[in-house]
Amino acid sequence: MKKRIEKYSISPSMDGKKSKVHKIYLTVSVLLGMILAIGMPFFNEPDGQYHYVVSSNMVNLSNDISAYGEVGIGTGIDQQINAYQQGGYFQKYYLTKIVEMPMSKQPRGGLTEKPNIKSYNFLGHLIPALGVWIGHKVYPSIGVMITTARLFSVLINSLLMFLIIKYVKKGKMIFVALSLTPVTLNSFASLSYDSLSFVLVAWLMAIVINSLVDQQIKWWRWVELGVVSGAIYFGAKTNFKVLLLFIPALIAMFVFPRLYQKLSLFCSYLWRNKKALALSLLGGMGLIVVILIVLIGLRHSGVFYSIYRFIINYVVNLRDYLSVSSVFYNLLGSPYPNINYTPAWVSMIWYIVLFAVLLSEDKFIKSKFISLASMVIFLLGITAVYYVYMTYTPTGAPVANLSILGQMQGLQGRYFTPTLFLLLFITCQEKFKIKIKGSKGILLFVTGTAVVTNVLLLFSTLFGAYYL
Repeated sequence: MKKRIEKYSISPSMDGKKSKVHKIYLTVSVLLGMILAIGMPFFNEPDGQYHYVVSSNMVNLSNDISAYGEVGIGTGIDQQINAYQQGGYFQKYYLTKIVEMPMSKQPRGGLTEKPNIKSYNFLGHLIPALGVWIGHKVYPSIGVMITTARLFSVLINSLLMFLIIKYVKKGKMIFVALSLTPVTLNSFASLSYDSLSFVLVAWLMAIVINSLVDQQIKWWRWVELGVVSGAIYFGAKTNFKVLLLFIPALIAMFVFPRLYQKLSLFCSYLWRNKKALALSLLGGMGLIVVILIVLIGLRHSGVFYSIYRFIINYVVNLRDYLSVSSVFYNLLGSPYPNINYTPAWVSMIWYIVLFAVLLSEDKFIKSKFISLASMVIFLLGITAVYYVYMTYTPTGAPVANLSILGQMQGLQGRYFTPTLFLLLFITCQEKFKIKIKGSKGILLFVTGTAVVTNVLLLFSTLFGAYYL
Protein backbone atom coordinates (compact mmCIF):
# COMPACT_ATOMS: atom_id res chain seq x y z
CA MET A 1 0.00 0.00 0.00
CA LYS A 2 2.81 2.37 0.85
CA LYS A 3 4.51 1.77 -2.48
CA ARG A 4 1.22 2.35 -4.28
CA ILE A 5 0.74 5.69 -2.52
CA GLU A 6 4.28 6.79 -3.38
CA LYS A 7 3.77 5.75 -6.98
CA TYR A 8 0.76 7.97 -7.49
CA SER A 9 1.79 10.88 -5.28
CA ILE A 10 2.41 14.22 -6.88
CA SER A 11 5.88 15.65 -6.49
CA PRO A 12 5.81 18.94 -4.57
CA SER A 13 8.52 20.28 -6.85
CA MET A 14 7.74 21.46 -10.35
CA ASP A 15 11.14 20.13 -11.37
CA GLY A 16 10.33 16.57 -10.31
CA LYS A 17 10.03 13.72 -12.79
CA LYS A 18 6.25 13.56 -12.33
CA SER A 19 5.73 17.26 -12.99
CA LYS A 20 3.04 18.02 -15.56
CA VAL A 21 3.95 21.68 -15.88
CA HIS A 22 5.03 21.26 -19.52
CA LYS A 23 1.58 19.90 -20.42
CA ILE A 24 -0.14 22.75 -18.62
CA TYR A 25 2.11 25.20 -20.45
CA LEU A 26 1.28 23.71 -23.87
CA THR A 27 -2.46 23.91 -23.23
CA VAL A 28 -2.38 27.51 -22.01
CA SER A 29 0.10 28.68 -24.65
CA VAL A 30 -1.78 27.19 -27.60
CA LEU A 31 -5.16 28.40 -26.35
CA LEU A 32 -4.06 31.98 -25.63
CA GLY A 33 -1.82 32.05 -28.69
CA MET A 34 -4.70 31.12 -30.99
CA ILE A 35 -6.88 33.80 -29.43
CA LEU A 36 -4.20 36.40 -30.13
CA ALA A 37 -3.47 35.00 -33.60
CA ILE A 38 -7.10 35.31 -34.68
CA GLY A 39 -8.11 38.44 -32.76
CA MET A 40 -5.16 40.85 -32.84
CA PRO A 41 -5.01 43.44 -35.65
CA PHE A 42 -2.59 42.72 -38.46
CA PHE A 43 0.87 44.26 -38.13
CA ASN A 44 0.33 44.91 -34.41
CA GLU A 45 3.82 43.57 -33.65
CA PRO A 46 6.77 46.01 -34.07
CA ASP A 47 7.71 46.26 -37.77
CA GLY A 48 4.74 44.06 -38.67
CA GLN A 49 4.56 45.13 -42.33
CA TYR A 50 8.24 44.34 -42.74
CA HIS A 51 7.84 40.83 -41.31
CA TYR A 52 4.94 40.08 -43.66
CA VAL A 53 6.76 41.37 -46.71
CA VAL A 54 9.91 39.37 -45.96
CA SER A 55 7.91 36.20 -45.22
CA SER A 56 5.88 36.47 -48.42
CA ASN A 57 8.97 37.25 -50.48
CA MET A 58 10.72 34.13 -49.17
CA VAL A 59 8.01 31.84 -50.61
CA ASN A 60 7.76 33.74 -53.91
CA LEU A 61 4.45 35.38 -53.02
CA SER A 62 5.60 38.98 -53.22
CA ASN A 63 2.56 41.24 -53.30
CA ASP A 64 1.62 44.89 -53.24
CA ILE A 65 0.44 45.72 -49.71
CA SER A 66 -0.74 49.15 -50.90
CA ALA A 67 -3.79 47.25 -52.23
CA TYR A 68 -4.82 47.10 -48.57
CA GLY A 69 -4.11 50.74 -47.89
CA GLU A 70 -0.58 50.35 -46.54
CA VAL A 71 1.36 53.37 -47.75
CA GLY A 72 4.75 51.88 -46.92
CA ILE A 73 6.59 49.04 -45.24
CA GLY A 74 6.58 50.59 -41.80
CA THR A 75 4.98 49.63 -38.53
CA GLY A 76 1.69 50.06 -36.72
CA ILE A 77 -2.03 49.50 -37.39
CA ASP A 78 -2.99 53.04 -38.42
CA GLN A 79 -4.24 52.02 -41.88
CA GLN A 80 -6.68 49.50 -40.37
CA ILE A 81 -8.45 51.95 -38.06
CA ASN A 82 -11.05 53.06 -40.63
CA ALA A 83 -11.94 49.47 -41.49
CA TYR A 84 -12.44 48.71 -37.80
CA GLN A 85 -14.50 51.80 -37.03
CA GLN A 86 -16.58 51.92 -40.22
CA GLY A 87 -17.01 48.18 -40.76
CA GLY A 88 -15.97 46.08 -43.73
CA TYR A 89 -12.81 44.73 -42.07
CA PHE A 90 -13.52 41.12 -43.05
CA GLN A 91 -14.34 42.08 -46.62
CA LYS A 92 -11.25 44.23 -47.04
CA TYR A 93 -8.62 41.95 -45.52
CA TYR A 94 -10.02 38.42 -45.78
CA LEU A 95 -11.98 38.42 -49.04
CA THR A 96 -9.87 40.80 -51.14
CA LYS A 97 -7.18 38.82 -52.95
CA ILE A 98 -3.57 39.94 -52.93
CA VAL A 99 -2.05 41.60 -56.00
CA GLU A 100 1.08 39.59 -56.72
CA MET A 101 3.96 41.69 -58.00
CA PRO A 102 7.68 40.89 -58.51
CA MET A 103 9.97 42.27 -55.83
CA SER A 104 12.02 44.12 -58.43
CA LYS A 105 9.01 46.25 -59.43
CA GLN A 106 8.16 47.44 -55.94
CA PRO A 107 9.89 50.48 -54.40
CA ARG A 108 10.64 48.85 -51.10
CA GLY A 109 13.95 50.33 -50.06
CA GLY A 110 16.17 47.33 -49.45
CA LEU A 111 13.43 44.68 -49.70
CA THR A 112 13.84 43.96 -53.41
CA GLU A 113 15.84 40.81 -52.59
CA LYS A 114 15.37 37.86 -50.28
CA PRO A 115 17.37 37.99 -47.02
CA ASN A 116 20.72 36.26 -46.71
CA ILE A 117 20.20 32.58 -45.94
CA LYS A 118 22.80 32.76 -43.14
CA SER A 119 21.08 35.60 -41.28
CA TYR A 120 18.52 35.72 -38.48
CA ASN A 121 16.36 37.69 -40.89
CA PHE A 122 16.01 34.59 -43.09
CA LEU A 123 16.04 31.84 -40.46
CA GLY A 124 13.73 33.77 -38.13
CA HIS A 125 11.15 34.10 -40.91
CA LEU A 126 11.19 30.44 -42.00
CA ILE A 127 8.22 29.40 -39.85
CA PRO A 128 6.10 32.49 -40.72
CA ALA A 129 6.99 32.11 -44.41
CA LEU A 130 5.80 28.51 -44.44
CA GLY A 131 2.61 29.61 -42.70
CA VAL A 132 2.07 32.34 -45.30
CA TRP A 133 2.50 29.74 -48.07
CA ILE A 134 -0.04 27.42 -46.44
CA GLY A 135 -2.47 30.33 -46.00
CA HIS A 136 -2.13 31.23 -49.67
CA LYS A 137 -3.20 27.69 -50.56
CA VAL A 138 -6.31 28.14 -48.42
CA TYR A 139 -7.25 31.53 -49.92
CA PRO A 140 -4.93 34.17 -51.46
CA SER A 141 -5.85 37.15 -49.28
CA ILE A 142 -3.62 38.96 -46.83
CA GLY A 143 -6.04 38.20 -43.97
CA VAL A 144 -6.08 34.44 -44.53
CA MET A 145 -2.34 34.31 -45.19
CA ILE A 146 -1.38 36.23 -42.05
CA THR A 147 -3.88 34.46 -39.78
CA THR A 148 -2.76 31.04 -41.01
CA ALA A 149 0.89 32.00 -40.54
CA ARG A 150 0.14 33.21 -37.01
CA LEU A 151 -1.65 29.99 -36.06
CA PHE A 152 1.15 27.92 -37.55
CA SER A 153 3.74 29.97 -35.66
CA VAL A 154 1.86 29.54 -32.37
CA LEU A 155 1.68 25.76 -32.78
CA ILE A 156 5.34 25.31 -33.76
CA ASN A 157 6.82 27.69 -31.17
CA SER A 158 4.59 26.43 -28.36
CA LEU A 159 5.51 22.84 -29.21
CA LEU A 160 9.22 23.70 -29.23
CA MET A 161 8.94 25.38 -25.83
CA PHE A 162 6.90 22.41 -24.56
CA LEU A 163 9.80 20.10 -25.47
CA ILE A 164 12.35 22.44 -23.88
CA ILE A 165 10.35 22.72 -20.64
CA LYS A 166 9.93 18.95 -20.53
CA TYR A 167 13.65 18.48 -21.22
CA VAL A 168 15.09 20.97 -18.71
CA LYS A 169 15.77 19.46 -15.27
CA LYS A 170 15.55 22.58 -13.12
CA GLY A 171 13.96 26.00 -13.39
CA LYS A 172 10.92 24.87 -15.38
CA MET A 173 8.68 27.61 -14.04
CA ILE A 174 10.87 30.47 -15.30
CA PHE A 175 10.59 28.97 -18.79
CA VAL A 176 6.81 28.79 -18.43
CA ALA A 177 6.50 32.32 -17.04
CA LEU A 178 8.67 34.04 -19.65
CA SER A 179 7.00 32.08 -22.46
CA LEU A 180 3.50 33.16 -21.37
CA THR A 181 4.18 36.88 -21.02
CA PRO A 182 2.20 39.03 -23.48
CA VAL A 183 5.47 40.16 -25.12
CA THR A 184 6.62 36.61 -25.85
CA LEU A 185 3.24 35.04 -26.60
CA ASN A 186 2.30 37.87 -28.96
CA SER A 187 5.57 37.30 -30.86
CA PHE A 188 4.64 33.61 -31.12
CA ALA A 189 1.28 34.73 -32.59
CA SER A 190 2.93 36.94 -35.20
CA LEU A 191 5.31 36.79 -38.15
CA SER A 192 8.21 38.27 -36.19
CA TYR A 193 11.67 36.72 -36.03
CA ASP A 194 11.76 37.47 -32.29
CA SER A 195 10.00 34.17 -31.55
CA LEU A 196 12.88 32.09 -32.96
CA SER A 197 15.44 34.09 -30.97
CA PHE A 198 13.48 33.40 -27.78
CA VAL A 199 13.24 29.65 -28.47
CA LEU A 200 16.94 29.36 -29.31
CA VAL A 201 17.99 31.21 -26.14
CA ALA A 202 15.67 28.98 -24.08
CA TRP A 203 17.23 25.89 -25.68
CA LEU A 204 20.74 27.07 -24.82
CA MET A 205 19.74 27.87 -21.24
CA ALA A 206 18.15 24.41 -20.85
CA ILE A 207 21.38 22.70 -21.98
CA VAL A 208 23.46 24.80 -19.58
CA ILE A 209 21.08 24.05 -16.70
CA ASN A 210 21.10 20.31 -17.37
CA SER A 211 24.90 20.31 -17.56
CA LEU A 212 25.13 22.04 -14.18
CA VAL A 213 22.59 19.66 -12.62
CA ASP A 214 24.44 16.58 -13.93
CA GLN A 215 27.85 18.09 -13.12
CA GLN A 216 29.18 16.59 -16.34
CA ILE A 217 28.88 16.98 -20.10
CA LYS A 218 28.80 13.80 -22.16
CA TRP A 219 29.93 13.77 -25.79
CA TRP A 220 26.40 14.03 -27.19
CA ARG A 221 25.73 17.14 -25.11
CA TRP A 222 28.83 18.78 -26.56
CA VAL A 223 27.32 18.08 -29.99
CA GLU A 224 24.06 19.63 -28.81
CA LEU A 225 25.95 22.68 -27.54
CA GLY A 226 27.66 22.99 -30.90
CA VAL A 227 24.34 22.83 -32.75
CA VAL A 228 22.60 25.39 -30.55
CA SER A 229 25.64 27.69 -30.69
CA GLY A 230 25.52 27.66 -34.48
CA ALA A 231 21.77 28.19 -34.43
CA ILE A 232 22.09 31.22 -32.15
CA TYR A 233 25.01 32.64 -34.12
CA PHE A 234 23.08 32.55 -37.40
CA GLY A 235 19.42 32.46 -36.31
CA ALA A 236 19.13 34.70 -33.24
CA LYS A 237 19.30 38.49 -33.12
CA THR A 238 22.79 39.90 -32.78
CA ASN A 239 22.66 40.93 -29.12
CA PHE A 240 21.90 37.35 -28.01
CA LYS A 241 25.26 36.13 -29.30
CA VAL A 242 26.78 37.36 -26.04
CA LEU A 243 25.08 34.38 -24.36
CA LEU A 244 27.54 32.10 -26.16
CA LEU A 245 30.07 33.18 -23.52
CA PHE A 246 28.52 30.40 -21.45
CA ILE A 247 30.32 27.91 -23.69
CA PRO A 248 33.87 28.83 -22.56
CA ALA A 249 32.58 28.87 -18.97
CA LEU A 250 31.39 25.27 -19.37
CA ILE A 251 34.65 24.32 -21.08
CA ALA A 252 36.59 25.71 -18.12
CA MET A 253 34.41 23.71 -15.71
CA PHE A 254 34.38 20.34 -17.43
CA VAL A 255 37.40 20.28 -19.77
CA PHE A 256 39.97 22.15 -17.69
CA PRO A 257 38.98 21.30 -14.10
CA ARG A 258 42.24 22.66 -12.63
CA LEU A 259 41.65 26.05 -14.22
CA TYR A 260 38.06 25.99 -13.02
CA GLN A 261 39.18 25.04 -9.50
CA LYS A 262 41.46 28.06 -9.37
CA LEU A 263 38.68 30.33 -10.63
CA SER A 264 36.26 28.80 -8.12
CA LEU A 265 38.70 29.26 -5.25
CA PHE A 266 39.20 32.88 -6.27
CA CYS A 267 35.41 33.44 -6.40
CA SER A 268 35.02 31.76 -2.99
CA TYR A 269 37.75 33.97 -1.57
CA LEU A 270 36.00 37.07 -2.87
CA TRP A 271 32.68 35.81 -1.52
CA ARG A 272 34.14 35.41 1.98
CA ASN A 273 36.29 38.51 1.95
CA LYS A 274 33.83 41.36 1.63
CA LYS A 275 36.55 43.99 1.36
CA ALA A 276 38.27 42.14 -1.48
CA LEU A 277 34.90 41.62 -3.15
CA ALA A 278 34.05 45.32 -2.93
CA LEU A 279 37.45 46.34 -4.29
CA SER A 280 37.20 43.81 -7.14
CA LEU A 281 33.72 45.01 -8.07
CA LEU A 282 34.83 48.63 -8.01
CA GLY A 283 37.90 47.80 -10.06
CA GLY A 284 35.86 45.79 -12.57
CA MET A 285 33.23 48.47 -12.87
CA GLY A 286 35.91 51.10 -13.29
CA LEU A 287 37.54 49.10 -16.07
CA ILE A 288 34.17 48.60 -17.79
CA VAL A 289 33.44 52.33 -17.56
CA VAL A 290 36.82 53.19 -19.10
CA ILE A 291 36.28 50.72 -21.93
CA LEU A 292 32.76 52.04 -22.55
CA ILE A 293 33.99 55.63 -22.64
CA VAL A 294 36.62 54.69 -25.20
CA LEU A 295 34.13 52.74 -27.32
CA ILE A 296 31.48 55.45 -27.13
CA GLY A 297 34.07 58.01 -28.11
CA LEU A 298 35.14 55.94 -31.09
CA ARG A 299 31.60 55.28 -32.31
CA HIS A 300 29.67 58.38 -31.38
CA SER A 301 32.37 61.06 -31.37
CA GLY A 302 31.00 62.62 -28.22
CA VAL A 303 31.71 60.80 -24.98
CA PHE A 304 30.25 63.30 -22.52
CA TYR A 305 27.21 64.01 -24.69
CA SER A 306 26.42 60.27 -24.92
CA ILE A 307 26.78 59.85 -21.15
CA TYR A 308 24.58 62.91 -20.65
CA ARG A 309 21.90 61.40 -22.93
CA PHE A 310 21.90 58.14 -21.00
CA ILE A 311 21.57 59.87 -17.61
CA ILE A 312 18.87 62.32 -18.73
CA ASN A 313 16.88 59.51 -20.37
CA TYR A 314 16.40 57.86 -16.97
CA VAL A 315 16.25 60.93 -14.75
CA VAL A 316 13.69 62.99 -16.67
CA ASN A 317 10.55 61.60 -18.34
CA LEU A 318 10.91 62.97 -21.86
CA ARG A 319 7.73 61.36 -23.17
CA ASP A 320 4.20 61.78 -21.83
CA TYR A 321 2.80 58.60 -23.39
CA LEU A 322 3.59 54.89 -23.67
CA SER A 323 5.78 54.57 -26.75
CA VAL A 324 7.38 51.51 -28.30
CA SER A 325 10.59 52.69 -26.66
CA SER A 326 9.16 52.41 -23.15
CA VAL A 327 11.51 49.59 -22.19
CA PHE A 328 10.02 48.87 -18.78
CA TYR A 329 6.53 48.53 -20.27
CA ASN A 330 7.38 46.30 -23.22
CA LEU A 331 9.89 44.03 -21.49
CA LEU A 332 7.13 41.68 -20.31
CA GLY A 333 3.65 43.19 -20.36
CA SER A 334 3.05 45.17 -23.55
CA PRO A 335 4.55 44.34 -26.97
CA TYR A 336 3.74 47.75 -28.49
CA PRO A 337 2.54 50.15 -25.73
CA ASN A 338 1.18 52.93 -27.93
CA ILE A 339 -0.92 50.39 -29.87
CA ASN A 340 -1.89 47.98 -27.11
CA TYR A 341 -3.13 50.54 -24.54
CA THR A 342 -2.65 48.05 -21.72
CA PRO A 343 -2.56 49.66 -18.26
CA ALA A 344 0.73 50.02 -16.39
CA TRP A 345 -0.27 47.43 -13.78
CA VAL A 346 0.02 44.69 -16.41
CA SER A 347 3.77 45.25 -16.61
CA MET A 348 4.03 45.62 -12.85
CA ILE A 349 2.29 42.34 -12.09
CA TRP A 350 4.57 40.51 -14.52
CA TYR A 351 7.60 41.86 -12.64
CA ILE A 352 6.05 40.45 -9.47
CA VAL A 353 5.45 37.11 -11.22
CA LEU A 354 9.05 37.06 -12.46
CA PHE A 355 10.54 37.61 -9.01
CA ALA A 356 8.13 35.17 -7.36
CA VAL A 357 9.08 32.45 -9.84
CA LEU A 358 12.81 33.12 -9.53
CA LEU A 359 12.61 32.88 -5.75
CA SER A 360 10.51 29.70 -5.85
CA GLU A 361 12.93 27.60 -7.92
CA ASP A 362 15.11 24.92 -6.33
CA LYS A 363 18.67 25.93 -5.48
CA PHE A 364 20.84 23.88 -7.84
CA ILE A 365 23.78 26.16 -8.67
CA LYS A 366 26.79 25.11 -6.63
CA SER A 367 29.39 27.17 -8.48
CA LYS A 368 29.83 30.81 -7.54
CA PHE A 369 31.82 31.16 -10.75
CA ILE A 370 28.75 30.39 -12.87
CA SER A 371 26.61 32.86 -10.93
CA LEU A 372 29.16 35.63 -11.37
CA ALA A 373 29.65 34.73 -15.04
CA SER A 374 25.89 34.90 -15.68
CA MET A 375 25.70 38.30 -14.00
CA VAL A 376 28.53 39.61 -16.19
CA ILE A 377 26.94 38.17 -19.36
CA PHE A 378 23.57 39.69 -18.41
CA LEU A 379 25.12 43.14 -17.95
CA LEU A 380 27.15 42.79 -21.16
CA GLY A 381 23.96 42.06 -23.10
CA ILE A 382 22.28 45.19 -21.77
CA THR A 383 25.38 47.30 -22.40
CA ALA A 384 25.71 46.07 -25.98
CA VAL A 385 22.17 47.11 -26.89
CA TYR A 386 22.46 50.51 -25.25
CA TYR A 387 25.79 51.08 -26.97
CA VAL A 388 24.23 50.52 -30.39
CA TYR A 389 21.20 52.74 -29.70
CA MET A 390 22.97 55.51 -27.79
CA THR A 391 22.53 58.05 -30.59
CA TYR A 392 20.03 56.21 -32.78
CA THR A 393 17.26 58.11 -34.57
CA PRO A 394 14.74 56.51 -36.96
CA THR A 395 15.87 56.44 -40.58
CA GLY A 396 14.76 59.53 -42.44
CA ALA A 397 13.25 61.11 -39.34
CA PRO A 398 14.33 64.59 -38.29
CA VAL A 399 16.05 64.86 -34.95
CA ALA A 400 13.39 66.17 -32.59
CA ASN A 401 13.94 68.49 -29.66
CA LEU A 402 13.39 65.62 -27.25
CA SER A 403 16.17 63.61 -28.91
CA ILE A 404 18.51 66.56 -28.60
CA LEU A 405 17.62 66.89 -24.93
CA GLY A 406 18.39 63.25 -24.23
CA GLN A 407 15.60 60.92 -25.35
CA MET A 408 17.01 57.59 -26.53
CA GLN A 409 14.94 56.03 -29.30
CA GLY A 410 14.80 52.53 -30.74
CA LEU A 411 15.34 50.62 -27.50
CA GLN A 412 12.64 48.03 -26.89
CA GLY A 413 12.07 45.63 -24.04
CA ARG A 414 11.80 42.61 -26.36
CA TYR A 415 15.55 42.92 -26.99
CA PHE A 416 16.14 41.94 -23.36
CA THR A 417 13.27 39.55 -22.55
CA PRO A 418 15.13 36.29 -23.40
CA THR A 419 18.15 37.35 -21.34
CA LEU A 420 16.01 37.24 -18.19
CA PHE A 421 16.72 33.50 -18.08
CA LEU A 422 20.16 34.48 -16.78
CA LEU A 423 18.68 35.71 -13.51
CA LEU A 424 17.96 32.08 -12.68
CA PHE A 425 21.68 31.37 -12.29
CA ILE A 426 21.85 34.01 -9.56
CA THR A 427 18.70 33.33 -7.52
CA CYS A 428 19.22 29.54 -7.70
CA GLN A 429 22.71 29.73 -6.22
CA GLU A 430 22.91 27.57 -3.08
CA LYS A 431 24.16 30.55 -1.05
CA PHE A 432 21.11 32.59 -2.08
CA LYS A 433 18.92 31.82 0.93
CA ILE A 434 15.65 33.55 -0.04
CA LYS A 435 13.11 30.91 -1.04
CA ILE A 436 9.36 31.01 -1.68
CA LYS A 437 7.54 27.75 -1.02
CA GLY A 438 4.38 26.54 -2.71
CA SER A 439 5.09 25.54 -6.30
CA LYS A 440 1.41 24.82 -7.02
CA GLY A 441 0.46 28.32 -5.90
CA ILE A 442 3.18 29.81 -8.11
CA LEU A 443 1.93 27.81 -11.10
CA LEU A 444 -1.62 29.09 -10.51
CA PHE A 445 -0.28 32.64 -10.15
CA VAL A 446 1.62 32.39 -13.44
CA THR A 447 -1.17 30.81 -15.48
CA GLY A 448 -3.84 33.07 -13.98
CA THR A 449 -1.77 36.17 -14.74
CA ALA A 450 -1.09 34.89 -18.26
CA VAL A 451 -4.77 34.37 -18.99
CA VAL A 452 -5.89 37.73 -17.61
CA THR A 453 -3.11 39.85 -19.16
CA ASN A 454 -3.13 38.23 -22.60
CA VAL A 455 -6.92 38.52 -22.88
CA LEU A 456 -6.60 42.12 -21.69
CA LEU A 457 -3.92 42.69 -24.36
CA LEU A 458 -6.43 41.70 -27.04
CA PHE A 459 -9.28 43.70 -25.50
CA SER A 460 -7.30 46.91 -24.93
CA THR A 461 -5.75 46.78 -28.42
CA LEU A 462 -9.12 46.34 -30.13
CA PHE A 463 -10.73 48.93 -27.83
CA GLY A 464 -8.07 51.42 -28.93
CA ALA A 465 -8.65 50.58 -32.60
CA TYR A 466 -12.43 51.04 -32.36
CA TYR A 467 -12.74 54.02 -30.03
CA LEU A 468 -9.45 55.94 -29.61
